[in-house]
Formats: sequence, C-alpha cells, structure tokens
Amino acid sequence: MMADLEDLRHRSERGQILKALKEDYARAMTSMANLLGVLDAIAIHLDFEGLTFHLKYLAEQGYVQAWHAKDLPGYRRDRRSQGKPDDIRFVRLSAKGLQLLDGRIAEDPMVDF
Repeated sequence: MMADLEDLRHRSERGQILKALKEDYARAMTSMANLLGVLDAIAIHLDFEGLTFHLKYLAEQGYVQAWHAKDLPGYRRDRRSQGKPDDIRFVRLSAKGLQLLDGRIAEDPMVDF
C-alpha cells in the first residue's frame, strides 16, 4: 500500500516538473534553483536529490534535456565549490516532453498530469 502511494506521488511529481518546464519552454534552459523554487511555490517540495532523481528518468525518456556541471564551460574538477561533475545544473523541456504534455504521443505510465 505504501509503495503504491509513493509510486503515485513520484508519477505526479514528474508530471508537475514537466508542467513547470513548459512555462519556461521559450528559454534556452532553466536552472535547478529556479525549478526547485517554482515547484515549491506549487506545493511540490523536493530537495536537490529528489529533483535529480526525477530529472534522470525524464532525461532518459527524452522528455527533458539536462546539462551536467562537467558539460558547462569553465567547469574545473579542482574546485570543490563547483559540485560533482554529474550534478544536473540546468534543464529544458524537449519537443518530446511537450508532445507528452499535449497528449500527442502515448502516455507514459511513470508520469501523471
């Protein structure tokens, strides 16, 4: 029962992430900090690790494009303040993600709107 509730919560959170990114679709990318703030404002309370968990799935499915710290210009491995190389720093809704939101492609059982 608890696993079912957690699965439902995760699917809903992924849907809300995509909806939030749709609002920023015209931008080149959205920072993790901005996305966390938007989600918090609509009562989706995730920390950096929780958001990263969902973004990894969404990126693997092609719904979002993610930029990792190591992919950004100026990233240096010798500076601790820049975080881990695989940390997601920016994200953007992809065309496939927009199609999923608009119901133009088959529903994903791991994402609820």
